[in-house]
Amino acid sequence: MATGNFFQQVTLPQQKSQNDDGLLFPAVLSPSCTTAVQLSTFKEAIGAHKPWLESILLKSGAILFRGFPVTSPFDFNDVIEAFGYPEFSYLGGRAPRTQVVGRVYTANESPLHMELPFHHEMSYVFGSVFLVLVGVYK
Repeated sequence: MATGNFFQQVTLPQQKSQNDDGLLFPAVLSPSCTTAVQLSTFKEAIGAHKPWLESILLKSGAILFRGFPVTSPFDFNDVIEAFGYPEFSYLGGRAPRTQVVGRVYTANESPLHMELPFHHEMSYVFGSVFLVLVGVYK
């Protein structure tokens, strides 16, 4: 399935079937064009196709964007901003985190010898978190 000739859904061997209807977790979206995509075009496409992206997110539970030019925390912050969601400040969080840029924070800066127990992100705050965006950089 594609929308606006920009995104295409692809499959990866690591995806898991959620139920009998073949819905895969996570949904994986890549650029539908074979030429290099610019970050500005990716951001515009997020804004233009936000309802479609949200419908995929609600059905599958997660979207993995693969093959897009997000190569730094600065780029990732631009992608976060492109979604246009209000910021949910990380106040009162239990994990030590550092702001990298804009709305991008480190995941956890606890010492390596400390174990991270299974948890639900920000489950203790009043209100709920609608969306958690995760970027991974080497």
